[in-house]
Amino acid sequence: MQAKDDHDEPAGPHRPLNGDDGLSGDDGGAAVGESAGRGLAPGRSPAADRGWGVGGRLRGLGFGWLEVSFVVVVAAALGLRLWELSGRTMHYDEAIHVHFAFKLANSSGAALGWPWIFGSDYIHSAWMHGPFQIEMVAAIFTLLGDSDFTSRLGYALFGAGLVALPYFLRDQIGGRAALIAAVMLAVSPALLYFSRFGRNDIIMMFWAVGLFVLMWRYVGWGWGRRGGGPPLNPPPQGGGTSGAPRGGASEAGDRWVGRHICLYLAAAVLAFMFATKETAYLLAAIFGVMLLAAALPDLADWVRRRGALRLEGTPLAALLLLVTLTLPQWSASIGLIQGPLGLTLANPDPITGDNVANADGSKGMTGAPAWEGGMAPFPLVDVPWPVHAVVVAVGVLVLLWMLRRSSGSRASGGSRLSGGGGMGGAEGRMAGMVGLPLMSVLACCWLLFRPYSALGSGGVALQIADVVMIVLSIAAAGVCARSGRFTARRGAAMGLIPAGLAALYSLLFTPALDVPGVVNAVLPGGATVPGADAGLPVNYVAAAVMLVGTLAVSVAVGIWWLGRVWLICAAVFYVIWAALYTTLFTNLSGLFTGSWQGMGYWIAQQDVARGNQPWYYYFVGLSVYELLPLVFGIAGAVYFYRRRDGLGLALAAWAGLSLAAYTVAAEKMPWLLVNITAPFILLAAGFLGKLADDIPWRGIWGRGGLLTAALLVLTPLVAGMGVYLLLQYIDPERAFGAEHWLLLASVVVAAFVGAYIYRVSGLVGGFPGATAAVGLGIAALLLGAGVWGAFRAAYTYDDSNVELMVYSQGAADLQDTYRTLRQEVYPLPDGVESVKVDYDLWYPFQWYVRDYTRDGRMAFRCFEAAAEGGSNCITLEGSREADGGYKFGNAGGLLVKDGHIGNDGGVRESYRRDGPYRNLLWFPETYRRPDENREEEAMTLQLVRDFGFFGDVAVSRQSWADALNYLIFRKLEKDWYTANYYSYLP
Repeated sequence: MQAKDDHDEPAGPHRPLNGDDGLSGDDGGAAVGESAGRGLAPGRSPAADRGWGVGGRLRGLGFGWLEVSFVVVVAAALGLRLWELSGRTMHYDEAIHVHFAFKLANSSGAALGWPWIFGSDYIHSAWMHGPFQIEMVAAIFTLLGDSDFTSRLGYALFGAGLVALPYFLRDQIGGRAALIAAVMLAVSPALLYFSRFGRNDIIMMFWAVGLFVLMWRYVGWGWGRRGGGPPLNPPPQGGGTSGAPRGGASEAGDRWVGRHICLYLAAAVLAFMFATKETAYLLAAIFGVMLLAAALPDLADWVRRRGALRLEGTPLAALLLLVTLTLPQWSASIGLIQGPLGLTLANPDPITGDNVANADGSKGMTGAPAWEGGMAPFPLVDVPWPVHAVVVAVGVLVLLWMLRRSSGSRASGGSRLSGGGGMGGAEGRMAGMVGLPLMSVLACCWLLFRPYSALGSGGVALQIADVVMIVLSIAAAGVCARSGRFTARRGAAMGLIPAGLAALYSLLFTPALDVPGVVNAVLPGGATVPGADAGLPVNYVAAAVMLVGTLAVSVAVGIWWLGRVWLICAAVFYVIWAALYTTLFTNLSGLFTGSWQGMGYWIAQQDVARGNQPWYYYFVGLSVYELLPLVFGIAGAVYFYRRRDGLGLALAAWAGLSLAAYTVAAEKMPWLLVNITAPFILLAAGFLGKLADDIPWRGIWGRGGLLTAALLVLTPLVAGMGVYLLLQYIDPERAFGAEHWLLLASVVVAAFVGAYIYRVSGLVGGFPGATAAVGLGIAALLLGAGVWGAFRAAYTYDDSNVELMVYSQGAADLQDTYRTLRQEVYPLPDGVESVKVDYDLWYPFQWYVRDYTRDGRMAFRCFEAAAEGGSNCITLEGSREADGGYKFGNAGGLLVKDGHIGNDGGVRESYRRDGPYRNLLWFPETYRRPDENREEEAMTLQLVRDFGFFGDVAVSRQSWADALNYLIFRKLEKDWYTANYYSYLP
């Protein structure tokens, strides 16, 4: 396949979004960078990198005002995320995550001083998303101890790291735009709030933006542009060629190596991303669509035979990496069409009523194949040993034929085929041709015939020996491939094809596979699968075929595409992915839950539609918290579309597709707003950076510059006062007095002055930047409103602000109750039993009382309002025994859900009842259409009724007043929707 030489690239470098990188502050005279391969944006001269130059960089350190600004912004972002990090009560989901991280950090067993490595108290489960956050928090607990602060520390660090990532796009979008993006990421209400929150969405955004940066830096010229790109093969090391860029062959080689480093890093990011949360599937699909759209022009030219298909440094190459590394992860998506196939490959959630039970009647694993239907025995046919001998003999004959053919080729081709090494080279090649397939088959058969799959069942020394043997066999295969001097493609074929055939033959015609052992080791402990001795159900066989088939396709395409480079990418991806999902290879069931059930579980959850939110839920969230990125993101999308800017269009596609995907997805939660906000911020920052570049900052103190500066001040002032006066006028509870008429007159005068300045400085051609000044003024107003909203949401811990971002949040009353227990109840006096707590308070209260629970001073029990036959639950009604004692014993105290109180008159003779206290908080959802019933309404009917509801709201003066009161003051007529409890203390 013909590669396109570098001399075919467009002459100029890649122009960033903003026209220059903003480093020099010079709007007209900065020199253009030398080469796109060197990543120099227009407006930045090579001298700026060597010394003080136009960019004002510190000599030899490459540290200028932009770097200083980023350090300040990132440090401020870190401070905002760490400030009073333990102030807010644990959220329901946070408590789940830290509970299992705490168990993992304190699990039994120890190795190298890290007890969580070989602990058995945590196994990945799809309902908690990926394992990365659990293991990250467990590691922090091991190093720094367990507390509210350390439980959220990792998320805060990732949130601060996210703020730093736009720096690595500075040469593409410009320095000012990158800095604006960092500021917006730092103070975004959604990102700040959920950076101080124990859920993995902020981690996902770090991986997402990081992957976007790596893809863009890898693709370079190829993204959204026709023509250009690096050479397919590395340039020669000696001397320049006619096709080399101006920097010579060494510079082209650096670009080639640098792009491969981007691939390796992208593979690692993808592994972490898929081990963090299942939203990785949505993100991979979105990026895949973007890359495919960018690659279509080159693909069309190739189909029409108008150009060569370039497989390096192009959108198609990035798409190939994304597909080949993640294709097996998508195998469970076949569950979307399992009905017509007559299979159950993604078992529905029991809530839906369609769950297929296990053979013993227990609930089947949600998202996993159902253990039902016809059984496929293993082996299919247990052939006698003479047949095995014949098969081995045939394999030996094929190998001898290959050796003979290779020897003939060597004789006719001389040293060219032997690598120029004479007899030594020929002998090495023959040793490689014999040893590579044999060592590969040995590693495969050892894995199949030895009981490594039963790790944890005993005989640890023997199992470690098995692992060592497998590793040594694989290493020996690699040595043989190197001695044979095979290309990566040929070496992989000579190793993988014989190993694959040996594995298939062993599984089908020998009793190599210990089906019960594999099932017990690979399926989670909750799976009840009696009868594994008879074989595997067709559902599981189909799932295995899908996984192995997609893996084989990925390997074949990847090796064909990039050979050794792809093998390194695959090794990086799968080692990280497998290590995380198996908790450092101690729980092999993570291989199943990560590769199949993770996707299958969330397919099953689409019918559950947790949260039951309306389709416009995220539009409400963006309007309340993220007006700046929403407004200027939409404006930026229009701007970049009109100018056909590749990077701008990519950011617009990411933002738009994210909003569409999460709008369509059945489960809608406030923390998912993070996944929409981040790309909108990058898009809006790119546009705002363009506006900032249009203002002549160096002449700001001149006559025309002062007019522009006046617009920067007047615009937010007039707009802000206008909104305030509008609220004062339309709200019937607010009197519009003489002082407001005076303020209105002042605003009108200021508006006329601003209009006059705009006309003089912009339309008459006196001084440029008037339109940009108006835009930046509006942006400054929205930024200030966002900062105010972010601080209110992030640093108010007494539940006084009813925030839209709150869903199932632990109330401040829980911490007050915990402090009361410590002061009034503990230590327990002699003869007093543990404090008994309603199971319905388990999350998040269990986190605060974890030490009391471990040493038996607190017990979570089942409570009910009235006694039921055969129930072991505690009932407060009629709880007195004949001797005057209580049926639940001499408890040190009781914490009971309000619905389980019943008639507690007898209990209150000995215990003081306080409450009700709030356990969990939910936003009252005033944005919903009255009397809606979305479960019973078709989508078309929902849309008709929703838009009718929007029309009624738009013409309602009271609705406008309510909306503005909430946006500005967080004033809401309705209080939290809550789950409550009572405390009974001596």
